[in-house]
Amino acid sequence: MTILQTVLLGIAGLGAGLVAGLVGVGGGVIFTPVLFVVYGMLGVPAGARTPLTVGTGLFCTGLVAGTSAVHHARRGAVRWRMALGVGLASVGVVGTVSRFVVVQPWYDAATFRVLFAVVLLVVATRMVRGSAGGSSSVDASEEEAPHGWWGHWIGTGTAAGTVAAAVGVGGGVVLVPAYHRWSGHSMHRSVGTSSATIVLISGLSAIAYVVLGLGEAGRPELALGYVDVGTGVLLAGPAVVGAQGGAALAHRFETWGLRWSFALTALVVAGRLVWGAVV
Repeated sequence: MTILQTVLLGIAGLGAGLVAGLVGVGGGVIFTPVLFVVYGMLGVPAGARTPLTVGTGLFCTGLVAGTSAVHHARRGAVRWRMALGVGLASVGVVGTVSRFVVVQPWYDAATFRVLFAVVLLVVATRMVRGSAGGSSSVDASEEEAPHGWWGHWIGTGTAAGTVAAAVGVGGGVVLVPAYHRWSGHSMHRSVGTSSATIVLISGLSAIAYVVLGLGEAGRPELALGYVDVGTGVLLAGPAVVGAQGGAALAHRFETWGLRWSFALTALVVAGRLVWGAVV
């Protein structure tokens, strides 16, 4: 890896961390396309490129989400029981998707591009719709879980785990609206609880990719299975710094400007991914 590529990884990581701390998406929506491009430039074989991108993206996402969750927790913005319940509910689907989808020959670069583009479009829509809501002053308490809470947790965990294992993002695109709109928590508490949940989901998913990639060819020297620790640290290190700043800023002002900017960026990236897949 060249010095320029290392610097670009650091800049991308810093930006991803800032976004993760501010809006609770985990940073994977930036990590994953960056890693996909980097592994293409490094000549990683096609069969290893997609699972390596997903596994390493989840590794980075978990590190950044952990930093963000700590800061939100200090401000009382994490519902730990909900985060644990939803995270554990994702276990089965994470193992299934990683084993029977991502490492299969038919799940090639083109399929991955299109699927990730769809996720980006959902992210953009959620960002724009969420910007109008701001930060609600009404918040459900930990003890006042809605009727049928276990059903909400299983459904949310299954959806978030599927997204995480398939495209390498932490699942915040599912978690934040689920916590905010369906469970009645304020936007700040939804972001905080999403960050805590992402730590568990990303950790479980990364472990699955380590196991699946053991002994496989085409991986970088510092990779553990399909988790490239060396490149992941270069990307996640600056992101941890950015996440601290983002989490602090999230409690000081409304984030509608960032949401709109990020939504527009997501649309551009999604269009580029689809174009690269079909042309």
